[in-house]
Amino acid sequence: MKTIFQKHLYLLIFIFISLIVAAWFLMVQNGEYGITMFFTIPISIGLIIGYIKYFREIEVWKICLTILKIIIGLFVFSLILIGIGLEGAICIIMAIPFIAFAMLVGFMIGSVIGGLDKRRYTGSVFLFLLVINPASYIFDQNSEPIRDTVTTEIIVNSSSDTVWKLLSTSILFNKPDFILFEKGVSYPKSIQLINNKGNLIYQCETNNDDINLNIDEYIENKKVRFSLENQTVPMKEVSPYEEMDARHLHDYFIVDYGEISLQKLSENKTKIIAKTQYSYKIAPKWYWKKWSNYILDRMQGQVLNSIKQQSEHE
Repeated sequence: MKTIFQKHLYLLIFIFISLIVAAWFLMVQNGEYGITMFFTIPISIGLIIGYIKYFREIEVWKICLTILKIIIGLFVFSLILIGIGLEGAICIIMAIPFIAFAMLVGFMIGSVIGGLDKRRYTGSVFLFLLVINPASYIFDQNSEPIRDTVTTEIIVNSSSDTVWKLLSTSILFNKPDFILFEKGVSYPKSIQLINNKGNLIYQCETNNDDINLNIDEYIENKKVRFSLENQTVPMKEVSPYEEMDARHLHDYFIVDYGEISLQKLSENKTKIIAKTQYSYKIAPKWYWKKWSNYILDRMQGQVLNSIKQQSEHE
């Protein structure tokens, strides 16, 4: 067995990595963005590269160059996926720093194992990788979502009555200058409060679609809380495809509710507080929590600044 691995080393490595990449591609296609895609598979590839450098005399700088080429290839590949309609690949681009780190960690672990494994039990290493990847996938499928809340505040030089008048009629929002919004992440363009058969709803136009926001709580001059009737569709604005379906957002990122509340500071000064509660299970959760919170804060800031400008010019 040892002789077979040494004799056909590169062929076996090519087959193994091809299987991993094929599994990775299927996960992208099915929108399954978890630990397996962003950590286990990259660390497996890095481990293999680090391990095999002890079979042949390969300089470390060449290994690092290989990893860099893989990352660049991944970036280009993600752009191609976006171009053919797999809009969720933008998440892969956002995760490239973490993927590169995982590959580097895998390379270091593989180097240590390669240095200690004098008898070259290559089959054991491959068997370990064949077990750990499916185990990681099973873990992803059974992980529970995490819930978090993002709060953004602004003080406007307007009375609470003036601000509430906007919230209870219609608002046109400014176009954001944040690159992710320009590349297809949904943001609101306008909202209008209407009475739909006795139920208050916001009709919301986004850059990608039109959605209804059900009003769950409505306290005059104080607070309005709403929930999405259906999750918004990302990247439709910049895609040549009429039908976009971000399957990775259906089960992995859900907005529970949004809320705008007013706090009267004086007759002509009001604090506006925007809040969004969401659930997510995109892994690694700590990494995507930072991204999600940052994007939501930017979006809420854009909403609040639009309200500020319009209320102060009433």
